[in-house]
Amino acid sequence: KAKQDFLLAMNSFMQISRTIFQSSEKVVVVTVSKKSNQSISSEIDRLEKYVKSLENISKKYDIDVESDFIKIHDLIQELRAEINNVNEVHAGIKKIKVLLDSIKNDIRESASKQSNAIKDFFEKFLIQIDQKLLEAKNLGRDEVEITKADQLILEIRELLSKNQINSAKILYSELEIVLKNIGISVKIT
Repeated sequence: KAKQDFLLAMNSFMQISRTIFQSSEKVVVVTVSKKSNQSISSEIDRLEKYVKSLENISKKYDIDVESDFIKIHDLIQELRAEINNVNEVHAGIKKIKVLLDSIKNDIRESASKQSNAIKDFFEKFLIQIDQKLLEAKNLGRDEVEITKADQLILEIRELLSKNQINSAKILYSELEIVLKNIGISVKIT
């Protein structure tokens, strides 16, 4: 009788152990799956934020890439729907990154064109100012102010050559004050 009770207790213990072990395996699989889904979801969220910032930049530069952003938003929605299929998600992310690289290249080209247009605009101003300063020298105006203006023009040209357009604009505002002191007004023609 004691032997049967012991064997029955051991059998019950073994069944309980198997049940617990199987449950813990399921919990581990579910936990790992949830973690990988959370990781993928976080990556998709980061990607979506990046897409939105690029979208804002493209609007700022007036770049026509709306159709690419529509494709990207559609792909992001597909990724969210396929979050359990890791291979599909990674393939979708690669497609999105290819589209984003294309958009970034378009933005760079546009920014470069705008930068060149600003440089050309500044250069026209600076040429006119140089001519006006020569005239002011011939008329015997304040040499100190003319020298200051010449120095500011050189600094502005140097900043423009380094693509530091905002700094060049700041110096240009200083130049305008000096030109006003000399009695020179410049308008683009």
